Amino acid sequence: MRLKVRTLAGILAALLLLGWFGYRELPSFLYHQGYYQALLQWFPGHDYARPAINRLAMDITHETGMGESGYIFIQSSGGASSGGSGNTKLDREERAAIINKLEELLAQYGHTEQMSSVAYNLALMHFWMGNWDRSESLLQEVERLGGEGWISREEQAAYLAILESRHKQEGVPSLEGVVRIGDKPVPNAFVMVQRADDSTYYSPPLTHYPATITDENGRYRFYDIDPGEYDVAVGMPMEKISGYYMTESESKTALIDGKSAAVQNMQFVPQVIAVSPGRNELIQGDELTLQWKPYEGAAYYKLNLSYMYRDRDGKYRGATTIGLTDERYTGDQAAFSIRELNRNYNMNGKSYSQSEGVVLNTAGLLGMLFPGGEFAWSVDAYDEHDRKLSSSAGYFLLEDAVTPIFRTAEEGLSEGDRLVIAARYEEAVEAYKREGDNDHALRVLARLADQGIGQGDGDPAEALAYMERIQEPGGSDAEFIESLRERIQRKKQV
Repeated sequence: MRLKVRTLAGILAALLLLGWFGYRELPSFLYHQGYYQALLQWFPGHDYARPAINRLAMDITHETGMGESGYIFIQSSGGASSGGSGNTKLDREERAAIINKLEELLAQYGHTEQMSSVAYNLALMHFWMGNWDRSESLLQEVERLGGEGWISREEQAAYLAILESRHKQEGVPSLEGVVRIGDKPVPNAFVMVQRADDSTYYSPPLTHYPATITDENGRYRFYDIDPGEYDVAVGMPMEKISGYYMTESESKTALIDGKSAAVQNMQFVPQVIAVSPGRNELIQGDELTLQWKPYEGAAYYKLNLSYMYRDRDGKYRGATTIGLTDERYTGDQAAFSIRELNRNYNMNGKSYSQSEGVVLNTAGLLGMLFPGGEFAWSVDAYDEHDRKLSSSAGYFLLEDAVTPIFRTAEEGLSEGDRLVIAARYEEAVEAYKREGDNDHALRVLARLADQGIGQGDGDPAEALAYMERIQEPGGSDAEFIESLRERIQRKKQV
């Protein structure tokens, strides 16, 4: 069968058009099918090249983070925060292996604008590993290459300023000091300053405030800081300060006058040792006895209690901490009645999330040491001048708790109590109502009504009606009733 020339030409044109279209769409196909190396080899200048490089880098790093999540930042004023989210389970050797793979990727495709985001992430991994020189050179190279839209220039400048602060500077420092753990200076620790009147706090905080790095003698220096009062914070890997606590300085803040160097030393000392109850100990009966080891130089001690709570998957979600009492203890132990402590409802709190809905603080509903709960306790040591020397609390709770977490026996839990613990508040309300004029049930109903079991505010009038039915009110009941009446009165006046 013969084909006409015109028909043959049409077929060839169609094939060429189809081939051209296929070639044009080939980069997209390679990218979406995960053939990143082939894409970069055949189409190095295509728009898909940069995301392909980033995908290769992501395949290497997975969800490791840069390493900031392994750091903790502790303020001279007493606050503390972690460095951020991420996988903290990788050790230094594992992170070093990931860094080496990223270095190979960078060497393979060169320092180009398309590689700027890979080079930037590699620089941050070196930064958090303490490889300062390599991190600094990479950040300077990224600055030269450009790559706007793929990295934060403000963040890059902040990291670079921290690294450049290691180099010797001329003039009188605005602020200086030494960081020590025990008697040893701490090199390569981050130090940052934040105005004492600044109520905003970023987490991770490092790139949002002036920061520097301690030298081999643990000394830090800041230059050209505006006069004012500042909190000083130290950041270092969490494992470095395990078992230590930042003791209070004579001044919690540094006062910079712009004339001479202010001095603020940061000293970590051994924690107070909590003896009993120990971790995972079950407390049965009515008596709770707390015992600790005497701390050198302590004139008295204060005690704290933390209610630990989990999410619906059973993972620790957080803790609420309050002073157990206002009393100052001069010995090494203290005993309490759990029944009396459960008449204290100072741990109120309410949160909401789309995944979990409304969650109320269980200790604020059932009592400070309610049956079946998980609690941590800590002891703080003070000198005769009321300066806090140390604490058993440290800076770790949740799964890494140094503070001992104990449990109370479930004996005495009612149906309503179990429903509250399970955050099934509507069912709990109905269960408590079936108990009639039971003082405990009425107290919980009042607090559920006051806080509200939905996203909105509660009803203090409904809460007061429950409280007025209590047959044997205690001191905290009277305070709560008075508070409800005052709020109801203010609401009427609005």
